[in-house]
Amino acid sequence: MNWNKQLKYWAWALAMPLALAACDDNNGNPGGGDGDGEFRAERGIYVFNTGNEGNSIDGSLSFIDLASPRGYKNNVFFTVNGRSLGSTVQDGVVLGDELYIAVSGSNTIEVVDKHTAESVAQIAPTASQGSQPRDIVTDGRYVYVSMFDGFVSRIDPSTHAIDRTVAVGPNPEEMAVLDGCLYVANSDGLNYGNGYVNGKSVSQINLSDFTEETRIPVGVNPTKVVAHEASGKLFVICMGDYAANPNSLWTIDTTRGNETTDLHVAASLMCLSGNTLYTVYNQYGSPEANRYVSYNAADNTVLDEDFIPAETSDGGLEYNLADNPAGIVADPESGHLFVSSYVNDPVNAYSLPGYVLEYDAQGQLLARYDLGVGAVNMMLLE
Repeated sequence: MNWNKQLKYWAWALAMPLALAACDDNNGNPGGGDGDGEFRAERGIYVFNTGNEGNSIDGSLSFIDLASPRGYKNNVFFTVNGRSLGSTVQDGVVLGDELYIAVSGSNTIEVVDKHTAESVAQIAPTASQGSQPRDIVTDGRYVYVSMFDGFVSRIDPSTHAIDRTVAVGPNPEEMAVLDGCLYVANSDGLNYGNGYVNGKSVSQINLSDFTEETRIPVGVNPTKVVAHEASGKLFVICMGDYAANPNSLWTIDTTRGNETTDLHVAASLMCLSGNTLYTVYNQYGSPEANRYVSYNAADNTVLDEDFIPAETSDGGLEYNLADNPAGIVADPESGHLFVSSYVNDPVNAYSLPGYVLEYDAQGQLLARYDLGVGAVNMMLLE
């Protein structure tokens, strides 16, 4: 990450006094902390705070309320259930009235009511079903979890039990569902010493029989994948080796026999909203400035080379940008973008509470929400 960015929160705060998302006792979700009061989520952003296992900081769940008046609440799961969500919270997905949360360090999938966050079930995979849940997605019928030890497991929502498991490549990360198949990025992330040699692929799983059909060759260290249903394409971020092999955005065209294309553009985060692919470049260890570029997902053309622009105060201080972006999600109803970030602290950033910035459709900063440690992945609750 670019720890040399000149943006710092205090500089931003001095340069641009901003009415941040308010804590309002009338909205049922008092913002900014662990306060009392019944929790109820209707429409907003669930934020999955990974915590820091090395420093014995458990993960947590936060919620940004998009109703009016707005607020946000931290430690939602603990407040509602009276226990920790677990170690290394990764990701979540909604199916029906339930939110499924992958908790890697604790090797569990927590199932909660999507509105109240009350625990419904806790799924603990067996050794044969894989371990260390990473990414979690749904096709509207089942829930699928990538397991970092090389498997993908399927959860039957009627029983809250894993009923099928398939082996994929080493250290699978993000997944996407497209046209009856599940696509899984095989990172081989723990094999960085050998150049991620076994991780240059995306597994294609046929959901009708839950078998791996093929492995599609892509670039080095693929980690993130999203599907654009209208064009039948997948976008895959290959993180490279942080040295000789650069980060790059690839496409897989499933309508052309899984034809792959290296777009030779840098990206480390992305999200889709309609036909727009929003990308953020914030490569770990890179001296380059962060970049925010959006594309037409249908033809890969650039829409905006700076969809979240830096702003400079009269005193020459930059503001409007996140310190070290870690995640991005779009709200298609409002056109607003939400960027999660670590704080600008090279030594302690991974142990300090992170935050989310909310932007309007023109890329202007609207609010900052101070959340949990490792505020990385987000999910829109509609």
